This record gives sequence, C-alpha cells and structure tokens, in this order.
Amino acid sequence: MGEAETITPNRGQRAGSAHWQRASEEELIVAAVENLDAFAEIIRRHQHFVYGAAMRILKNPAVAEEVAQETFIRAHRSLASFRREAHVRSWLYRIATNLATNAVTRARELPAAVVPEKAEHRGPARALEQKHLREDLESAIERLPMHLREAFVMREVEHMSYQEIADATGLGLNTVRTRILRARRSLRHELEGWR
Repeated sequence: MGEAETITPNRGQRAGSAHWQRASEEELIVAAVENLDAFAEIIRRHQHFVYGAAMRILKNPAVAEEVAQETFIRAHRSLASFRREAHVRSWLYRIATNLATNAVTRARELPAAVVPEKAEHRGPARALEQKHLREDLESAIERLPMHLREAFVMREVEHMSYQEIADATGLGLNTVRTRILRARRSLRHELEGWR
C-alpha cells in the first residue's frame, strides 16, 4: 500500500473535527466524499470494530491491522456509491470480512473461531473446566459450515443485530435468522456432554 493511499484519523483536533464528532452517520457519509476530516471521524468511530472483525478471522494482529487499513481505503474510494439505507457499521464489516476471508484463502489457512473470554473463575478446577469448555466450543464453532459460522459469530461475538447482519451479508432477514438458529442447534448438539 503506497504512502498516498494511507488514510488515518487526525491525531490533533482540527477546527472542523469537533463539528464532525457531533454529526450523524448519514451526514458523515455525505460529507466524507470530499472532506477528510469527516472521513477521519468515520474511522475514529469504527476502527476498533473493523480491526476486531478482521482479527476474529485472521488471528494475526499485523495482518488484521493491514486489513483494517485497506477496509477504510476501499470504503473511502466507494463512498459515492454507498447505499444510504445500509448501516455504515454493516457496510464496513462486510468490506473487512471479505478482505480478511480473501487473506485467509491466499494464505491457505482456516480461520479459528473466537469465543469471548470468560472472566469468572472459581478456583483452579473451575478455571480448567472453563478452559476445556471454551476449547470445545471454539472447535465446534470452527466445524460449522462457513455460512453458519459467519452469521453466528456476527450475532454472538460481534453482537450485531439481525438487520445489521442482513445488511452486511446481503441476505434476507429470514435467512439470517435461519442460519443463526441452525448454528445454535448444531452447537447444542455438539456440546451435549457439557450439560
């Protein structure tokens, strides 16, 4: 990626930055076509989310950072064609996951599923049990077909709404619900021994 293509939010507050912090997502999208301060605010609002989405697929901080950067570069290039009825977060998620999936395919690696860490432990035996449960759950999620895993992770790990998932994947709302339901059923079946 060339130096001219690098897009980063401004470190210091410039005159227009405070204005953009109060702007709605729609105002930012319209203004960001020609105003880099407005686009910097989009980056500021969504950079951690985009990095997290890439990291969940890639498991490599350096590559996830590159994918996040490329996500914002591509988003900036296609601002003029952004459909206003879609959510910005869903749109960015779709770009990031497509880029991350392509990176995985190029590296010929399978992504490992991510499950949020459980902070609650009650002694060494409980901690070990939680660790084994988490490993089994991660393995079960990893074995899900990609289309079910993607929907499940968006809902349960990224905490996206069904509508955001539909927007991000281009699927109908009922299809999203069905995929998440099928993923949950499959995981329940896989983890029956933990009940």
